[in-house]
Amino acid sequence: MAEESFTPLRSFDAFSPRGLAGKREYVQGLEARGDREAAALLVECLSDESGYLRDLAEAALIRLKAVATPVLPMLASGLWYTRVSAARTLGRLGAREAIAPLIELLADSNQSVRRAGADALQAIAQGDGALFVARMLYRRPEGERTRLVREIAGGARDVEARLADLLRHDEAMRADEDELLSHDADVVRASADGVAWELLTGPGRGGDR
Repeated sequence: MAEESFTPLRSFDAFSPRGLAGKREYVQGLEARGDREAAALLVECLSDESGYLRDLAEAALIRLKAVATPVLPMLASGLWYTRVSAARTLGRLGAREAIAPLIELLADSNQSVRRAGADALQAIAQGDGALFVARMLYRRPEGERTRLVREIAGGARDVEARLADLLRHDEAMRADEDELLSHDADVVRASADGVAWELLTGPGRGGDR
């Protein structure tokens, strides 16, 4: 019986009460630590075969407002469920640096992965990242953009309209990063309704002029 108390976490039966409790305690312990090593271990959990553990790790990473960089390689995992977990985590983190690889997921062979990628991009666009999602979509062939916008929007008309509107502003889509960071850039003024400027600056930044 004494040896049983030292059974490693990952050997627990995922469906047993003891296994679920062990996974929950493991993630709670890492979240309480909140350091870089703990965050790295939480990211590793996204590759675990236990969906329960992956869900716990995703939620913990969101609460910790984790850095997105360690999660990005998970989008290229050979495990479809890891790609899903990584996409969901990055979307909820609003990670702009994940936009390009998330768009690539829209061509994934697995339907669940494609949906997770689209949902993640929708979440980023609904935050303050619509301009950046649109700029990545603009690099795609014109005939492909409408389909991708609809797939990302997933029926959310506000997201579809916002992305479609941004894609019509060629200057904003083609501008260099330095131009976008300039408050007086012509590319910003080119947006008649101001939506590009609003999304670029985000809440509370307008007073920095």
